Amino acid sequence: YTVRTIYGVLGIKIWIFIEGE
Repeated sequence: YTVRTIYGVLGIKIWIFIEGE
């Protein structure tokens, strides 16, 4: 899977796990 990190409001780290090959 692919792991992506996004910074949301207030600098909160949001980890998104995207299923892939």
